[in-house]
Amino acid sequence: MSTSILRAAVDRRLEPWFDHLGEDRIGYTNHVLRVLRLCDVLAAAYGFEPVPSEREEFLTSAAFHDLGVWTAGTFDYLAPSVDLAVAWLRDIARPDLIPVVTNMIGEHHRLRSAAAPSDRVEIFRRADAVDVEMGRLGRFGVSRAEYRRLEAEFPDAGFHRRLLQLGAKRLRTHPLSPLPMIKW
Repeated sequence: MSTSILRAAVDRRLEPWFDHLGEDRIGYTNHVLRVLRLCDVLAAAYGFEPVPSEREEFLTSAAFHDLGVWTAGTFDYLAPSVDLAVAWLRDIARPDLIPVVTNMIGEHHRLRSAAAPSDRVEIFRRADAVDVEMGRLGRFGVSRAEYRRLEAEFPDAGFHRRLLQLGAKRLRTHPLSPLPMIKW
């Protein structure tokens, strides 16, 4: 899928929440796009057809996976993000994807593997981890050059800085639960 078509597909899902995203809109959208392209890279080893960025479960999971941060105003955002994705799937008459999308979003911050490496849930978890870590730690086979190429195509636009700000705020207000979205 071309970049312009992919961006339009992501924007179509995010458009109702552009006001909530505010100045973080470009950064979040580019994060979503990097995650989708990273899913494509990671899934290539398993012969996914069509590639993840062309599959509704990946498009929906990517678009909504962190959106609850902005729509619900919380760093404990997995449940609000799942709710947004479920509403989207119902609106487009794809309730068949609710279980897998719920799992993809709900498990995307698991520190250990969530499934087999070829499973959609695990591919998505790994792709998000690569981007959140900016390709520096566990890259799951994604080369530094490939990550830099994606970062050049879809610039950070302050996304990682915002994550640090939100994390620091959560630490100050909830010192005993600074990262409620993390699972073992």
